[in-house]
Amino acid sequence: MLNISVLLFSLDALADELDTFNIVAGVNQQYDDNVFRVSSDRDMRTVAGRKERWDNITTGFAGVRFDKQYSLQRFKADYTRTAYRYQNYDFLDFDANEYKLAWLWALTPYLTGNLSSDRTESLNNFQDYRDYRATNIRTTRSHRFDIDWTPHGNWHLLAGISYFDLRNSQVFNEQSDYSQDSVNAGLKYVFPSGSAMGVMLLGKKGENNNLISNFFDANFDERETNATLDWVLTGKSRISSKLGYLDREYENLSNRDYSGVFGNISYIWLPTAKLQIVTTASRELASFQTFTSSYTVMDTFAVSPSWLISDKLSLQMSASLSDRRFEGNSVLGLPDINRKDRGKALSLSFSWKPWRSVTLGGSLQHSARESTESSLDFSDNSASLSAQLFF
Repeated sequence: MLNISVLLFSLDALADELDTFNIVAGVNQQYDDNVFRVSSDRDMRTVAGRKERWDNITTGFAGVRFDKQYSLQRFKADYTRTAYRYQNYDFLDFDANEYKLAWLWALTPYLTGNLSSDRTESLNNFQDYRDYRATNIRTTRSHRFDIDWTPHGNWHLLAGISYFDLRNSQVFNEQSDYSQDSVNAGLKYVFPSGSAMGVMLLGKKGENNNLISNFFDANFDERETNATLDWVLTGKSRISSKLGYLDREYENLSNRDYSGVFGNISYIWLPTAKLQIVTTASRELASFQTFTSSYTVMDTFAVSPSWLISDKLSLQMSASLSDRRFEGNSVLGLPDINRKDRGKALSLSFSWKPWRSVTLGGSLQHSARESTESSLDFSDNSASLSAQLFF
């Protein structure tokens, strides 16, 4: 039998991140003590037909990657097939086929852009999807074309068009199937120091699908304006931020309309060459259609330190607190629920690269939610180990 160290050494000799063509494969083993994110007082037999709250989840994947530079042009293609297998709740098993295609084009060094297409598949998060006996797979597809023209010095003129499509394998009205066409135009200025600032205008036209009743509108128009700032403060710190205003209007049901300010600001600090600390505050607006709400507003504060212990070993941590409010007018004459959720999350992970072609990793995670609807409270802990080959 071939010694495993000889095999890994041979793979290491073949692996090179600068190769045009690479193969990647890996496996992840995760233990999750509350796979359906249910409160501790729920009887799992009434929830999902079994007494176990926990599950062991094995994930295996294999894929190919292509990356080639031809003069000013760069072509990239990734394809990955992933198998998800559950020990207890095997009806959640599924296989995901995902790809990313991109042409980073350039007519001149001053006229560049991207033409890209991608597809993703994932299991809907049980924090929001509450049908515990159905496998609901979320599939997204997107296509994008954008232009970056630098007519003079440090100014950039930006424009683009895109298409996005989301499909659920089961009806999920709160975050329903939809398709959306978008156009955008903007302006960016890059300072000699590397700092940059810009503004972008976006127009979107979308259509919701598979709605459960006429109290949910299918068609909507959305307008967004945002400003970005990436400012180098010192050699060891910078600020990255985005501030915008979003306005969504539905075609038939104006009581579903919503608007508001969103954005984020991050402070990135490198106290040493191997230590980085990122502190972020953000606000997100998102559609969430029920009979008592139309959208959510989520405020999050997070701190994420990372430590490059050596060239082969790194450690990452993250801690976050969030407040999520469910807004919008109720329908059918129902009283406003005014649901509010408070969430917290902690994680610790490591990545070890003993050879160039081999990456080993592991993580510990904790998440919890407290809601004004007490039946939605939960606490969850998970641990995982992973291994990846790249050659």
